[in-house]
Amino acid sequence: MPADPDYFDWENYQYFHDYPNLVDKRMMTDEVFSPVYANQILEAQDVILKDVLKDTGCKDFDSFKRTTSFSKITKGTIVEWFKATMDILHSYAAPVVANARTMHRDYDDLKMKRIADQKRIIDLQEKLIEKKDEELESVKMAMKATVQTEIKTYSSVLENTCSKALAPKRMQAALKTAAAADVEDRSKSLVIYGLKEEEEESLEEKVQDVLSHLEEKPRIFNCERLGKDSPEGTPAIKPIRFSLSGTDHVRQILKKTSRLRKIDGYTSVYISPDRTADQRAESRKLVEELKRRRKAEPDRKHYIYKNTVQSCDIFHDA
Repeated sequence: MPADPDYFDWENYQYFHDYPNLVDKRMMTDEVFSPVYANQILEAQDVILKDVLKDTGCKDFDSFKRTTSFSKITKGTIVEWFKATMDILHSYAAPVVANARTMHRDYDDLKMKRIADQKRIIDLQEKLIEKKDEELESVKMAMKATVQTEIKTYSSVLENTCSKALAPKRMQAALKTAAAADVEDRSKSLVIYGLKEEEEESLEEKVQDVLSHLEEKPRIFNCERLGKDSPEGTPAIKPIRFSLSGTDHVRQILKKTSRLRKIDGYTSVYISPDRTADQRAESRKLVEELKRRRKAEPDRKHYIYKNTVQSCDIFHDA
């Protein structure tokens, strides 16, 4: 670097005349560039410049360039400065510049290689994406085919199962089973008709009161009114259904239900089995047939037995 007169101690400056040894030649080879070597070249140039400025009495390089009188400087000194400067330029600076050119070409080559590598990477990425898309589409098609096959298989199995399940014989068997289960459930229940409905009534107490007149005190549960509410202003007399713990209690109560006709306040109350809609329809037919026979043959005894209307003669004592 050029000497700065504001900071350089010119009074105590010692000349350095061993110019050829300013730079360590071992630091520079044809293939390796060392930053230390470049620093030595700059330091050598600075040493020569300081000697020149000292001998010419100049403060800096700009004033040196403007100087025209060199009367105090000998020819030998100028030659020595010139040789040292040429030696630095030829032997050291020129190889650095040549090496820099080589490095620049290498840099350009590396840059082009990097661009080519990036292009290859982009091409590979695009091919990879295409490959993944193809594989994904293949998986989709395989899944679609599998799902369609499974749906067809399931539909076939479902069709066969439904056709078997909905076969007339099986339907009839299922209906019979359901009807039998319904009858079984109703076999433990009874229905009381004729008990007027009241606000805030206790159905269980009403039922217990009726059964107490028959001298029966079974455990009852599931008490409920049946049917829809009557229009306003019309007395509500919906039947009450209740369940017992067993069919024995049901039979015992049904045997005694006729006693209610002789008890004040319960003459219009009667108890019947909990029948299905079909059973109630059959029962109505039997009652109508019973009434018809009693009207047609008043001299005979008519009654219902095992779901049929029975008739017999009445025998009087002689």
